[in-house]
Amino acid sequence: MLKPFDDSARELDALYSVELRSDGFDLIVESRGGSDHGPNAARNSEYAPALELHLVRMGALGMVLDDLQVASSIAMKLPDLDRRVSLDRFPLPLALSSATDVRELRHSIGRASAAFGRTDGSDRGNRTKRMRLRMQWHGAAGMTVNAIERVLWRPTAPATDEQPTDDPHELQKRVAQATARIRAAAKLGTVQPPAGQPAPPKASSTLSRFVRDPNVIAWVLNEADGHCEICSHAAPFLRAGGEPFLEVHHVRPLGEGGPDTVDNAAACCPNCHRQLHHDPNRETLRQNAIASITRLRDYPLMAAPGMVTSAATVIR
Repeated sequence: MLKPFDDSARELDALYSVELRSDGFDLIVESRGGSDHGPNAARNSEYAPALELHLVRMGALGMVLDDLQVASSIAMKLPDLDRRVSLDRFPLPLALSSATDVRELRHSIGRASAAFGRTDGSDRGNRTKRMRLRMQWHGAAGMTVNAIERVLWRPTAPATDEQPTDDPHELQKRVAQATARIRAAAKLGTVQPPAGQPAPPKASSTLSRFVRDPNVIAWVLNEADGHCEICSHAAPFLRAGGEPFLEVHHVRPLGEGGPDTVDNAAACCPNCHRQLHHDPNRETLRQNAIASITRLRDYPLMAAPGMVTSAATVIR
């Protein structure tokens, strides 16, 4: 179980945990307990702000609240259907991104918790019970419990703000800026791979180049941690700013219809990079890279979209 950090990096006193499901996960919010004015301190004293924080973060990621259950020790002895509760102002399933009044949503959850098990029809019971929020989220596919817990644990630092460019000098500048953000996010355990460009556009001038995403380059270089992902050797030297010199190679080249995404990109030393382009056995080398680097996908060979040029055409 973890305690979440708010957007100012302050840890909230409110434990939570995650259980995986086939179409998402269950978020279990631990109950709040008061102090006995003796040796026992209050338990999960920031239950309310932590629950609101989870709702906001899950909404930002496009999650859907599919079901809500009381998960107290007494409720857990009941059949699954008898643990379910309904919200008075929010019909389920609820896309959390559409819930603009998160505080009222949290109050509605509290009222449902308080009314659970009462025979008088009131909601005068405990509003801070142990609750199970059943979430639908396609992003959970392939993720571990720990990974999902950490998505909710800390605010995600923006790591994909840099815009794609076809200017090689501007690209390196933006890569450096994206690298700084990605590394800051990695220290918090919140870094997420950028979406990249499934169909990168082309810009035309005297030289025509694909427009590349600096966030993809920065993310792949950060994953490589200064070592060639093909031969595993350390980068041959450091750049002027102290960064290891590695080049990011598209395993299925952009000119062959490959996307500008992290699952089609590997960090290489210059020798491996040239070998991947020019070795007579480069297709075998490409397949070996896909087999050894788990994030890579084997994109098929396709004709790249057409390009308008004003003079000589160079595709990179």
